[in-house]
Amino acid sequence: MNASSQSTIEYLNFIRFQLNRYIPITCLILGSIGHILNILVFTRPLIRTNPCSIYFVSGSIANFISLYVGLITPFLGTYNLDPTQISNILCKIRFYLRYSTITLSTWFILLACIDRLFSTSNNVNIRLWSSIYLTKRIIILATVICFICPYTQVFYCYKVSQGVLCTLTNQTCKLLSEIILLICNSGLPPILMILISILTIRNVKYSNHIVGGSRRRDVQLIRLLFIQVFSFILFGIPITAQKIYSFSTILMIKSSLTIAIDNLINQVSTEISYINNSTIFYTYSLTSKKYRKEVFRILSSLFTRCQNIKIHPIQSIDSARINQNKIIKNIPSESYELNIRNRTEIL
Repeated sequence: MNASSQSTIEYLNFIRFQLNRYIPITCLILGSIGHILNILVFTRPLIRTNPCSIYFVSGSIANFISLYVGLITPFLGTYNLDPTQISNILCKIRFYLRYSTITLSTWFILLACIDRLFSTSNNVNIRLWSSIYLTKRIIILATVICFICPYTQVFYCYKVSQGVLCTLTNQTCKLLSEIILLICNSGLPPILMILISILTIRNVKYSNHIVGGSRRRDVQLIRLLFIQVFSFILFGIPITAQKIYSFSTILMIKSSLTIAIDNLINQVSTEISYINNSTIFYTYSLTSKKYRKEVFRILSSLFTRCQNIKIHPIQSIDSARINQNKIIKNIPSESYELNIRNRTEIL
């Protein structure tokens, strides 16, 4: 390896290091605020009665967990504080939770698309499949399946290599991991989302059973869902392309420079997908007036509660002092009356 290639590799590694230092912490801050507000919006009384809103809440929770599992350790690694680089158990748990939660959030978007397809159907029997009762059970079932089936091989395939890096043990594990991620997360689900969204649009166009406020809420939720699907597909294109490239070149013998380039591309595409996960709230806010109104109501309510918390203790203390003074004033008169009564009884 010549000096030019070595300097290029060092420069590429430096870029990866800087990306790990600044991108994860930014996504964590934005994503934490956004997902908390998302959960508050979709659990409001008028919205949470819709099955689609339950999928939105579940997806926000899964994304919230995936952000911390996937991004906190690379950030800590830039300060040599990443525990997954020294512990095999934490290494395995980190990738298991990362893959499971990311896939689960994708499944919830897909299930929300299916729910909207059922709810907009003109067939009454099909619409019955869109219900709170069924949605809660599907979420539980999907969570159990996701945590049991696709990624249990992680506990065998990942380990700390050379005492400094949590990585796959061999090429077979890498091949299996790429195939599962393409099928369960970045490959098949987006295709199904597009097909189901097209069918939903057709149903909405010809639907005649949704009227009044219910129709407006359904249209708003469908619009938000389509925004999320579009954002998911757009930001997922880089990582899908990277997975396909990695899968097709897995048996090739690569130089150190090629490996460094591949690692940088993999990191950039992964962080782009995390940017989508952390900014979906802001996308909703920019594209939906109704959503902005709901957020404003929540923030106003929180502000009012904070003001009440500051005011009520002072009022309670003042009222307690007033009551105490009244009691003290009443004590002499009460004792005087008691003495007069005792003297009367003696006489």
